[in-house]
Amino acid sequence: MKKQERNRLIKRISLASGVAQYALQKKMTDEQISQAAQHLDVLELVKPANNYNRYCQAQKTREANEKLKSFLDPNNSEIVSAGKWLINALSNNKSERHQALLERDLVHKEDYNTMVSDMRQTISDMDQMTFESTQESGDKIRILEKRIDSLKGQLSSIEEYIRNNHGVSEWKRIKETLISKSR
Repeated sequence: MKKQERNRLIKRISLASGVAQYALQKKMTDEQISQAAQHLDVLELVKPANNYNRYCQAQKTREANEKLKSFLDPNNSEIVSAGKWLINALSNNKSERHQALLERDLVHKEDYNTMVSDMRQTISDMDQMTFESTQESGDKIRILEKRIDSLKGQLSSIEEYIRNNHGVSEWKRIKETLISKSR
């Protein structure tokens, strides 16, 4: 098909169908153009639906563009609003700033650093107290162990004295008496 004939048929198809000429040029073969040109009456039936489809698409595009403009508008931006609030909060005096930040679960860097420093000191103090308590407990345990060893030695001497001077049976009777009283 000659270029001039192709262009003439595409123009007729475009008028009948409402489809843009550039789209027909790009997407249709010569054979398809020839066939479509033979059925212009059918394409004219589809034209109102095609025009309505374009209208609806234009409406949706317009709505999407309006939403995009609204989204990109700095006055509607949550980030800009948060930034303005933060600048206002940080420009207050220390106690007002502290209160404003706490209302949004935020902490100023200086307050954070002070808090962390205080916590480090508290942990260091607790570590020192734990070390001292452990040392003191160890000392008490050693003293008690010596006292127990001393008492065991005394008990052993008493047992030996009673066995030697009063007999084994007397020692057993004393031992049983002591055990029954301790229960």
